[in-house]
Amino acid sequence: MNTPTDCTIIDGVKLLGQESTYRITLRDGLIDQLQAVAELQSGKNSQLPSNAQIIDAQGLVAVPGMIDLYTRLREPGLTRKGTIASQSTAALAAGFTKVLCAPDTLPTIDTVATVELVQHRAAMANGAHVLPMAALTIGLHGEQLSELATLQAAGCPVAGQADVPIQSTNVLNSAMEYAASFNMPLFMTPRDAQLGVDGCAHTGAMATRLGLPGIPVAAETVALARLLELCRETGCRLHISRLSSARAVQMIDIAKQQALPVTCDVGLHHLFFTDQNLEGYDSSFHSAVPFRSMADREALRAGLTQGVIDAICTDHAPHDRDASLAPFPATEAGLSAYQWAIPLILQLPDLLQLSLGQVMEKLRDAPGRVLDGANPPGIEQGIPADFFLLSPDHRIEEDSVNASREYSNHPLNENSAASMGISPLKGRVDAAFTQGRMHTFIDLQASGSSG
Repeated sequence: MNTPTDCTIIDGVKLLGQESTYRITLRDGLIDQLQAVAELQSGKNSQLPSNAQIIDAQGLVAVPGMIDLYTRLREPGLTRKGTIASQSTAALAAGFTKVLCAPDTLPTIDTVATVELVQHRAAMANGAHVLPMAALTIGLHGEQLSELATLQAAGCPVAGQADVPIQSTNVLNSAMEYAASFNMPLFMTPRDAQLGVDGCAHTGAMATRLGLPGIPVAAETVALARLLELCRETGCRLHISRLSSARAVQMIDIAKQQALPVTCDVGLHHLFFTDQNLEGYDSSFHSAVPFRSMADREALRAGLTQGVIDAICTDHAPHDRDASLAPFPATEAGLSAYQWAIPLILQLPDLLQLSLGQVMEKLRDAPGRVLDGANPPGIEQGIPADFFLLSPDHRIEEDSVNASREYSNHPLNENSAASMGISPLKGRVDAAFTQGRMHTFIDLQASGSSG
């Protein structure tokens, strides 16, 4: 359910990283008041507005809405896999109030008309705020540059090539010079156009034993080296999307020490899975950016903890059921991330030895800086409401969840958490507040007040 928020009171909620409870009063989509319950109980400012909708938020945590730096919404053109309406709503239900959608749609996001179509469908959906990523080259063919300045003016904050590499170094250099001239960040996935082009799994013992064509680490590092050198030459703001290897983390670390304008992120699932999970040809682990060795996974975790890796994205890629009905190499790559995002995110504090607040910084503040150069506001009086209510201790019954899923392209729909070394799953988004609306995903037992 999503409804306009005229006056809503969220009572007894905790703020992220705090033990005190608060009353949050929303008026017309703004945070009108933020009051400590202890003050209210002492008689200060305890008067409730008339006709307010009151939500009992005992046991819930108010968390600033997360920003997803890489998702596929599938529309236009691939609506059998998902739509802007369904996937932007799924993003909200996972706590993401802003998402950056990849340009590999049909048609690609390389014209103002396509940008406006995405924006119109997103506005009609009333889900997460959708930011379209411009296709760096027309049709993602890697030959002719898109009109990036025009696309930026139309509402594309960044440009990228999705999972399609640019073979020509001349074209890539021109693209980075062009983007640098008006300070447009480029989101690039480091993937060589020839190494491992037909691969579907990390080149290693598991791929060899299963007879799967491999994607070597060099496919990432060779492409990354070229990107970093052109970044040095052009001064382009470069964001490396979805790192997968220990060597790539080292290269980014050196680039940052040399003060190159480089940021990077890692896909959520690469913090959990490795190529060992491919045992049995389980196609739910078929990822466009392959899951690599345990050593690579540990390096990704360490890079995130140490700040070498700036942010976490979901790399959300919904598919229809037919996409996995083939031998592993012929299945379509990608994991549908939103359905399991919160339970996995809540595992990260233990995995990374960080607080939940520090983990959320990788999912909101850092992505905000990558896009806008500044931290987005949090939960503060006088600003638009952009947060969600988290039930962190809600235990998930995996069998009941699996039975209700429309899409099945996620390992947790095929395997138990325990079998993959994941702790018991918990966590749920009960409601989200963004763009002047309240979106509820369970019955919050909201009530009216007469003052």
